[in-house]
Amino acid sequence: MRTSGQVTVHVEAPPRAIYDLVADVTRIGEFSPECRRAEWLDDARQAAPRARFRGRNAANKLSRWSRICEVLTADPGHEFSFRTVPAPTKPDSTVWRYRFEPARDGTNVTESYEVVKLPPRLLLAVYRRMLPHHMDMRPHLRRTLEAIKRTAEADAVGNAASPDVHGKDDESQTAYT
Repeated sequence: MRTSGQVTVHVEAPPRAIYDLVADVTRIGEFSPECRRAEWLDDARQAAPRARFRGRNAANKLSRWSRICEVLTADPGHEFSFRTVPAPTKPDSTVWRYRFEPARDGTNVTESYEVVKLPPRLLLAVYRRMLPHHMDMRPHLRRTLEAIKRTAEADAVGNAASPDVHGKDDESQTAYT
């Protein structure tokens, strides 16, 4: 099992606009191939350190689950990160991080993950069988970032926030590490 990875995609939109899309966890279902929706818990209404939300996931018709997550970093235009909170039935934990770096005519957005607490061996065997893509999440990260890119660039054009993107060819660049 790969315990960390990252993907970077160039997006022709300002860092703050992309951050706003990502940090609004209620929109994750628009971007993620696995997380279908999320809702803030307790009194949280926006991203802030220690705010919690529940993500509801589905990998296929048989594999559905939810995780409570806790925001670690909420630095508008720079970084958003959260972790899955360990629980008795889901003792593993992963830190998910988005970084936004101004570059060229937009932003290099990097999504990364790091498994900070592995599941027990028996549960890991179940993951391998039912969720084989969890052995290396980088392809899912790429799909998420490409969906964010489409939305952010469409919003930038619609809002005339980046007038220089009109008429340019798609110069999408993806980097895996």
